[in-house]
Amino acid sequence: MGDASTKEGSRGRRRGCRLAWAARLGVLLVAALSLPAALPTHARAAFTQSIAVPAYFYPGPTWDQLETGVPTVGFAVMDPANGPGVLQDPFYVSQIAAAQAAGIRIYGYVDTAYAARAVSAVEADVDLFYLWYGVDGIFFDQASNDCADEPYYETIDAYVKGKDAAAVTVINPGTTTPECFINAADIILNFENTYAVYAGWSPAGWEAGYPAERFWHLVHTTAQVDMPSAVLLSQARGAGWVYVTGDTMPNPWDTLPSKSYWSTELAYVRPSATCATPVARPKLVLGRLDTPQGDDRIAFSGRATLAAAPSANLIATGAPSLDPITHGVRLLLEDSGGVISDVLVPAGAYADPPASGWKVSGDGKTWRYLDRSGSAAGGITKLVLKDRSAQAPGLLSFAITGRGGSYPATPGNLPLRAVLLLDAAAPDGACALADFSGIAPTCAFSSNGATLECR
Repeated sequence: MGDASTKEGSRGRRRGCRLAWAARLGVLLVAALSLPAALPTHARAAFTQSIAVPAYFYPGPTWDQLETGVPTVGFAVMDPANGPGVLQDPFYVSQIAAAQAAGIRIYGYVDTAYAARAVSAVEADVDLFYLWYGVDGIFFDQASNDCADEPYYETIDAYVKGKDAAAVTVINPGTTTPECFINAADIILNFENTYAVYAGWSPAGWEAGYPAERFWHLVHTTAQVDMPSAVLLSQARGAGWVYVTGDTMPNPWDTLPSKSYWSTELAYVRPSATCATPVARPKLVLGRLDTPQGDDRIAFSGRATLAAAPSANLIATGAPSLDPITHGVRLLLEDSGGVISDVLVPAGAYADPPASGWKVSGDGKTWRYLDRSGSAAGGITKLVLKDRSAQAPGLLSFAITGRGGSYPATPGNLPLRAVLLLDAAAPDGACALADFSGIAPTCAFSSNGATLECR
C-alpha cells in the first residue's frame, strides 16, 4: 500500500501498504460533535462502521487476535508474497478458513502498479487467490487516481465479478480520489497515511453522496492516546471502514496493536458490540413512524448498574464521576440492518439563548438536559440521568424523550438494540445496553405500523 502523494517506501516488498491532554480531549470532543447529530429523514443510517485490516502478517497468533475482533472486524486483506506467490501455502489455507468461519471476509492482495501492470498478469493473480485460498474478493493495491485509468479498473473489477458475482473489490489510491472511480470498485481506500496527516485532511466532498461502506480509511503511526480521535474523525468523514494502528513505515500493516489498544479501538468503532452493561426494566417507544419524515417521537427509559459509581458525590470510592456537562451523551439505535439513528446529545451547561444544555442538581446526583431551541439534536428535547446509588451501588436511571427525530425502524429489520454511551467522547467508558431480541424484552409494532413499543 502507499499514499499516492508521497509513496514513501511504497515500492518495497509490500509497497509499505501505505498536545497536552487537554488538547487531545479537545480533538476528541470536536470530532464527536462533528458527527451527524441525527438523520434528517426516514432514510437509514449509511452503515454500521466496521474495521478492515491489511493483514500482512503470517498465520499464527496475530491472526488469532484479529479473529477476536468479530463482529467489528468485517474483512481483512491477505498477502502471502506481494500477491498469491508461486506456491500455495498450507498454513494460509487453514488460517484463512478459520478467519472466514469466524465471520471475517478475506480479500486477496493484487498489485496494479498504478494501472501499468498488464491486465493479464493481474487476472492471473486473481485466479490463483480463488484457486488456492477461496477468497471473498480482491484488493487492488497501487491504484491510480487518474480518471484516464478508470477503464483499467472497471475491466479488472468485471473480471473478479465474473468469477464470483458476490465478490467485493477494493482499489487503493491511498489519497483523495476523483468521483470518476466510483464504479471501478465496491470500496475505495481514499486515505492511507499517518495520524498527523489525517488530523488536517478532509475528503473531496463528493463522497457524501454515497454510502459510507464505499470508503475505507487507514491511519498509521498513531499513538494510543490519539487513536480515539482518529476513529471519531473517520466517522465524521463518512468512512464505513477504518483501521488505526500505532505501527509505522515502511510497513505499518505487519502486526496488530497491543491488546489494550485493540480492545479500545473495537469499542470506539462499534460501541454496541462491546457494551456489556444491561438495562434493567427497559422501555422504548418510537411513534409517528407512518407520518412524513422527520417528525418521529421517542421515549426511552430504564436502569443500569454501572461498574463505576456514577456520581461525583461518590468519588471517594475511587470510581470516576459521570460528567455529561463536559462530555455529552450518545444514543445509538440499531436493528438487523445496521444503525438507524446515532444521536449526540451535546455537552455544555444550559444557556438561553439557545435554550438548551445541561443542568445539575445541587446535590450533584441528577443531570437534566433540555432543548427548547426548536432544533434539538435527533429530536431529543429532554434527558434525565439520576444517581440511585443509595438504593444499590452504581445504580443509575435514565429517561429520554423527544420529537422531530427520524427513527426508520421496520418490522422486517427487528430485533432492535439501544445503546446509551454515558461519555460521548469515550465509547469504551460507561454505557448501558437494551437488547430487545429475546422473548422478553422484545418489540412489537402497532396494527397500523405507526408505533413501535419495546419492553
